Amino acid sequence: MGAKCFLKAGRLMVFSFLLALILAPGGQGEPKAPPGSGVAMACRALEVKTAEQLGVTLVVFHQAQSRDGARLGELLRENDGATVEFETSDTQSHPATLFRLGTCFGRGLLVFRAGSAQLSKQEQFWLRFPEGKGQSANP
Repeated sequence: MGAKCFLKAGRLMVFSFLLALILAPGGQGEPKAPPGSGVAMACRALEVKTAEQLGVTLVVFHQAQSRDGARLGELLRENDGATVEFETSDTQSHPATLFRLGTCFGRGLLVFRAGSAQLSKQEQFWLRFPEGKGQSANP
């Protein structure tokens, strides 16, 4: 009987630990919106490639939160070829050119000077669109 109680207590501890991780602020939740003007949306890098000989880094990305998919698609259509800013986890803002990937539903492409910013696959970042293009994607 003692072993059964021990196993139940262990399961309860594991469950409590996992629940605390899921609900903890700053865990898997959405990152805090960066200050500044314009429309900002949390995005996630899918692929990151650097062409040193050309001096550029290319990032294929999509929205960080699935609920933002339609809004990102709209913003990509409105801003195809525009100069945007993205904010990395070090809170630094970097300029880039944004392209909509028409053959990849809901995907965008960032192009920026190699070495000016560091992004890795699956990393979240904030993408800030020019002012006057729609409303805030993350109120």
